[in-house]
Amino acid sequence: MSKLFRYSLFLFVLVGLPFMALPVLPNALALPTPAAISAVFTALYLAVLTAVVRCTRLWPYQGWAPAVLAVLWGAGTSYALVSVSAPSIIDLAAYTGATTTAASWGGAYPEEIAKATGVVFILLAFKQLNRPWHGFVIGMLVGLGFESFENLLYGIVMAPIHPSSDVMGVLQIWGARVFLGPFLHIAFTGLAGWGIGWALFAVGRGLAWRLAHALGWFAVAFACHFGWNILGDDLVLLIGSKIVTGIVLYASFIYVWVAAFKAAKPQNELYTAVSQLPTVGQTVRAR
Repeated sequence: MSKLFRYSLFLFVLVGLPFMALPVLPNALALPTPAAISAVFTALYLAVLTAVVRCTRLWPYQGWAPAVLAVLWGAGTSYALVSVSAPSIIDLAAYTGATTTAASWGGAYPEEIAKATGVVFILLAFKQLNRPWHGFVIGMLVGLGFESFENLLYGIVMAPIHPSSDVMGVLQIWGARVFLGPFLHIAFTGLAGWGIGWALFAVGRGLAWRLAHALGWFAVAFACHFGWNILGDDLVLLIGSKIVTGIVLYASFIYVWVAAFKAAKPQNELYTAVSQLPTVGQTVRAR
């Protein structure tokens, strides 16, 4: 545990809190019914998915501080970092003519960096986080925070898209985000966190291996986010990118979940040796 990382973590989370309120409150005042419905859905989404992870042996600690800070980093700090960087990145991509990938650059580039940075800070801030799969869990929680906040905000501001009912608009937005691409940010950041966890806590590995593992899994998360956000008028490209990205993302996530579960042995046993767990290359070959 590093006091420097813990104090910095608290500071970053505090700075991110106003960025959660600024976009939500004005829209909630203008659209109170969609705001209330979206808030209830957000609370349920957070509670159910956190409980799912909490009930597994992947959950690495007593107490809720790391989990709460992970969710707040995803919802607040990540959003703050993204909100000041994404617009210019999207504008630059559009200016260069890369309209098809403008949302990909504006999403994958700042968002995955912001979320992965939070994983690093949280893992280094708490001494009870000391196993490679802890990075996977913290990554999922950071992604859960980001995804929940996005769902909350979009559920409010996009409710009026329905021609006759704001309530139906909220239901449509939430339905699309939950069922037409479920748990995206949870999977993105979970994969990145898996690599970060091994980079920080693997036993008997050199610096080059650690960097390669962290950057390799981050690249998988980045590529999946990038591919999912591809837009345009070409339906083959639009639909095909979603299908290919979805296959890679969810196959990788399930593979890592199983590997993490196998590695998370009872506390009186050593975790599985590094050489027995999948690397990025092994995951690709397995698919």
